[in-house]
This record gives sequence, structure tokens and C-alpha cells, in this order.
Amino acid sequence: MSVKSQLLQLLVNIPGTLHTGERKALLMVTGFDHLNTRINSFEKNNIVFFTELIELLFSEGHDQLLIFLRMLADSEFSGLETKQKLNIIIAEISTLEFQQRNSKFIERKSIKAVSIVSTPSQNQESLEEGQDTKLLVPQILGTQPFEFTVVIVDAQGKEIKRSRRQNYYLTQDLGNGVTLEMVYIPSGEFWMGSPESEGKRYSNERPQHKVTVKPFLMSKYAITQAEWREVATLREVRQNLKLRPSRNGGKSHPITQVSWFDAIEFCDRLSEKTGKQYRLPSEAEWEYACRAGTTTPFHFGKSIISDLANYDPYGLEPKGINREKTTPVKSFQFANPLGLFDMHGNVWEWCLDHWHENYNNAPPNEDAWLDNRDENKTRVIRGGSWLNDPSSCRSAYRLYKNTDEVAKHVGFRIVSSL
Repeated sequence: MSVKSQLLQLLVNIPGTLHTGERKALLMVTGFDHLNTRINSFEKNNIVFFTELIELLFSEGHDQLLIFLRMLADSEFSGLETKQKLNIIIAEISTLEFQQRNSKFIERKSIKAVSIVSTPSQNQESLEEGQDTKLLVPQILGTQPFEFTVVIVDAQGKEIKRSRRQNYYLTQDLGNGVTLEMVYIPSGEFWMGSPESEGKRYSNERPQHKVTVKPFLMSKYAITQAEWREVATLREVRQNLKLRPSRNGGKSHPITQVSWFDAIEFCDRLSEKTGKQYRLPSEAEWEYACRAGTTTPFHFGKSIISDLANYDPYGLEPKGINREKTTPVKSFQFANPLGLFDMHGNVWEWCLDHWHENYNNAPPNEDAWLDNRDENKTRVIRGGSWLNDPSSCRSAYRLYKNTDEVAKHVGFRIVSSL
């Protein structure tokens, strides 16, 4: 019998947990009453309730599960026999290696790797069917599962599909309660650039070409002002960093007013602190992660609306919300199919690559496309911003800025190779 089955069998037989009030009291006694709003099965039977609770606790990390079990073992809910059995299970979970915990505790069955290979001829429906396949548990120590909601809209911005997805992420403690979340991006192939069917498109988005990408990690959101401040206080590597370069917004808003060189310095300092290699994404990695298997102009579908992203809707009917500034990174509840947020709009994001006028002779892999010419002082930015119209926020849209230039609508997110 698996650890999960043993634990579930024990919990469902704990006296005094049959009613909603008793279950909420159990969460309060163990210090997990903050989960009250996230549990949907208070009115169901014990098997359903404890199954959901176990999955929810494990999704927050096995350490949280162990804390819950230890508190439960010491509480009034556990008699002597229950306490003894709980301590045995606690000891077993504590000794399991990470991958064993994933397989023995969660009991994932027949999980297949998601395919995010897309071709110009694929339609949205077939793509959606493929994206419902679960990801393999990445072979990376410390990854945790998380769930998110994905929506698809039609050309008029009307929602036509909504689904729940799962991916995995790593956390990096930056200090003072600030945590960086890095999402697992699996390997695959995709068609980079805009297809002829996209309508409004530009010559620098052509020719569309197939690119093979290795797995990597990417920050779930653009780097925030809180994350920036923690890293900017670290030892200087190449240049000085302002602690508060952004002129607007708070801790949860994306950092802005930072140059390409500033973003590189951020990555260098974070790498030195953690012993892991962080960097800006290549342009291919950025578009691959943004599309997440989609072939439409936006990962949301054929159009974009202000309920899904922060951009300038000027001239559109029906008129959307023009927020005229950045929004906090967790403002929108919908992610792309890989669990990344704000890939369209809010702030432009710096990439490693030098700017090129088109994709002729572009790399066939995820490598950054760099020049040997010293006179090329421009680097690619992607994603559009709160200051730009929808067309500039498309997955394929490309722009550039000088490496020492700063702007109120330009920030960045980071990646780490695997």
C-alpha cells in the first residue's frame, strides 16, 4: 500500500471529523486554517475531504505536509493509536527521496509528457486536445506542482474554452520573505515567427522557421520591484544598481526603468548568491514559452481583451480598460498553457539576442542570436506593454531598444538552463 493510501485510510477514521465545523477546527488546531477558502469538499464525505486536503498540502511542498501531520499527531484529534501510526507515516515520508515522494505519495498513473510541438497547419482545437495531457514530473530536486486556469477566446474576444492545468516550479528564497518562482518549461519544437494567416504581421517576423528547444526554467512573472530590491542589495559584480529605479508601482509591480545591462547585472548577482546560473531568455526561448504550443496570435487565442492582459485598447470596439500603468504581476488569474503569467502586455521583456531585421539565417535551436559586430548596441524586447496596442503584444511581435536605454514600460523575466 502506498504512503498516500496509508495516510488516507488513517485520516478518514479519525473521530470528530465528520462535520464542516469539526474539519475547520482540525485545520485551525494544526495551523492550516488559511486553507479554508481553498477547500471545496467540506460538505462531502471524509474520503473526499481528506483526499483533497492531502493533495492541497502536498502541492504546497512536502515540508508543509509534514508540519500538518506533526501538529495533528500532537493535537486532541489524535488518540494514542492514531498518534503512533501518524508518527510511523511521518518517519516514512521524511526518509523518502524527492522522486520517491512524487511516485509513492502522489501515485501518478500513466502520465505522459506534454507535446508542445506546433505546426503552421494545426488548429486551436487539436492543439487544445494535446495540451490537456499532463507533464512528466521533471527530474529536478525540489520541484512542486501547481495548478492554474487557461482560457481561450475567439476573434471577438468571447471566451470559448476554460480548463485547469498543472505544471511544476521551483522556488528561490531571496530573503526578507521574497520568493522567486521558476516554472518548468519542457523541451520541444515550434514554429517561430508569424504565419501568413495571422493578418497584421511584419517582415521582421519572417520567415517562419522551426526551432528545437531544450528544457529550462522561466520566472512565472516578470521580475518584481520586491525581487529587484533584494538582489540589488547583493555584492556588485560588474556595475552599480539602483535599489528603486521604477518611478511608479509597488513591491508586486514589475520592475521598470532598467536597461539591458541592469538586467544582466541582476542575473549575475543572483547567480553568485545562489550558485545557480540565471540569465535573460533567448528570443527563441521567450517565444516558445509564450506560445506554449499555441499557433494563434496570442496564447489566449485569436484576440486579446483587457480582462486577460494589461495593454492599450485604443481604437478597439468594444472598448477595453486602458489602465495607463503597470499592474501587479498577480493581477490576472489566467495563465498560458505552461503556467506563465503576463506574457502579453504589462511590460516589455529584455532578451539576450542582438536585434536582426528578419529571421534569415536564424539559429535552429534555442541559442541567443548574437553579433560579433561591436556597433550593434540593440537587443530584442518581447511581449508588448501597457502602453502598446494589441498587435504589439502578439506572440510573434518583435521590437528592440538600445542596451543602455531605460523606459517606464520595459522590464524583464529570467531563465535558468537545465
